[in-house]
Amino acid sequence: MCTVTALPRSLLSRTWRSDPLLLRVACNRDERLTRPAAVPPMLMNAGACSAVMPIDPESGGTWIAANDMGVVLAILNANPGWPVPRGDVSRGLIIPSLVASTTVSEALRRAQDLRANRYAPFRLLLFDRYQLVECWPEAGRIRHRRSFLYGAVMRTSSALGDAVVTRPRRALFTRVFHAPDDPCAAQDRFHEHVWPGREAVSVNMRRPDARTMSRTIVEIGLNTVSMSYHSIESTQPIVVRVAA
Repeated sequence: MCTVTALPRSLLSRTWRSDPLLLRVACNRDERLTRPAAVPPMLMNAGACSAVMPIDPESGGTWIAANDMGVVLAILNANPGWPVPRGDVSRGLIIPSLVASTTVSEALRRAQDLRANRYAPFRLLLFDRYQLVECWPEAGRIRHRRSFLYGAVMRTSSALGDAVVTRPRRALFTRVFHAPDDPCAAQDRFHEHVWPGREAVSVNMRRPDARTMSRTIVEIGLNTVSMSYHSIESTQPIVVRVAA
C-alpha cells in the first residue's frame, strides 16, 4: 500500500535551486500497525554503485531506493479487489536485486529475469531523469510499459482495492498540480493530504488496522542524489546524500 508521485525537470525548473532538480520522487508508505518500524535510509554499496534505501526489518527488503547513477526504484502492492496468490518471496526483495543497475534499461533487463510467479501482484516503477518504466507480473512473465516524463506522475494502491482509492486520489492530484507556483510544495501538500471523515482513502491514510507510516522523498540533481525520510515516529526527517 503506497502512493508514489514523480515530478520531471520541466516542472521543477519553475523552482530555483543552486543545484537544479532534474527529478523528484515522493512515496507514502502505508502499512499495518502491527508491522515493525522500518530502519531509516542507509548508504550501501550495490555493485559499482552507491545506493540509499530504508529497510523493512520483516523482509529485509525495501519499497524505495535510489543510486548514484540517478536511478530511482519504487514498488507498490497491486490489489485488484479479489483474492490473489500470496507468493513465496517477499516483494520487498525485488528492489535490492535491481538497485545496482546503472540505467533504467539495465534495471528492466534484470526485472525481466525475475520469476514472476513467486511474488504476490506488484507494480514496479523505474525512474531516471527522463523516463518511467512500469513493470508488473502477468501470465508468469514481467510485462512493462515505458514512457517519457513530460508531466507529474501518480501511482497508488490500497488493501481496500486499488480501484477504491485511485479515482479520488487522482482527482486530488489533478487539482493540486494544475499550474502550481511551487511544484515541490504542491507535491508535499498532496502527500500530506487527509480528507476528514474519509481517512481510509486519503493519501495520508489511516484505518483501525493501518496508516501512512512514512514519506520518503528522493531528489536527483545535477551533482547529487538525496533521500529524505519522514517517519511518523520522528519530528525531524533523516536525509542521506549520495554523490552523483
